[in-house]
Parts: sequence; structure tokens; C-alpha cells
Amino acid sequence: MRAFAAFALGVSVTAGLWLFAMKAGVAQDPVKENPEFFKVLLENDRVRVIDDLVPAGAKVAMHSHAAYVVYPLSSYRMKFTFPDGTTRVVDVQEGTARYSTGIVHAEENIGTTDGHALLVELKTQQCGQQ
Repeated sequence: MRAFAAFALGVSVTAGLWLFAMKAGVAQDPVKENPEFFKVLLENDRVRVIDDLVPAGAKVAMHSHAAYVVYPLSSYRMKFTFPDGTTRVVDVQEGTARYSTGIVHAEENIGTTDGHALLVELKTQQCGQQ
């Protein structure tokens, strides 16, 4: 009986630590974690189109994006922080579309203008699907 109690306690502690690590270590869906900045405009089995509006001075918690295309609707200055602690400051120019294979980052609008962009996240499909 004592061995079973110790086993059950060990399983409970391990499960709790695992869940904590998952929450802390895995970036979250930006729309669910930061609905004040990200609004879904369209979602289907192929894409998710997001209106991304980060006011000047605002900080966005660590989150992830699948492969995506971003189209800035304004020019702004953003500081991106990556899971390993490195940072990169980017001066984003309105109307300059770019593609990313996916990313995990936090962001801070360090400029004087609101950061506004459309994100088109791509969903994977197998060849031959329409």
C-alpha cells in the first residue's frame, strides 16, 4: 500500500511538472493569448488571416506562428525576443510583404507608431488536396 501511495504521488508530481513545463516552454497561439492584439478575419482548412495591431509601447507575450505571409499596413519599429533570449530590432516598412517558415517570439513595439499588419498563416496540406 505504501509503495502504491509513493508511486501515485510520483505520477502526480511528474504530471504537474510536465504540464507546467508545457505551459512555460511552448509558445502559445497569439489569438488565444493576446486577443487585444490579434483578431481572426478568416479561417478555413488552408489559411488563417489575422489582423495584427500592436500599439506603440505595447508588449506581446511569447507566441508562435505557423508558416505565414505578413503584409504591413503601417510602418513601425518592433523588438522581437526569441526563446533563447536573443533579440532583434526590425524597422518594418508599410507594404513590404514577406514570408516566414514559422516563428516563436515575443514582441515589443518600441516605435512611436502603431504596428499594424495582416498575417496569413498557412496550414499544411498533402499533395493532391484541393
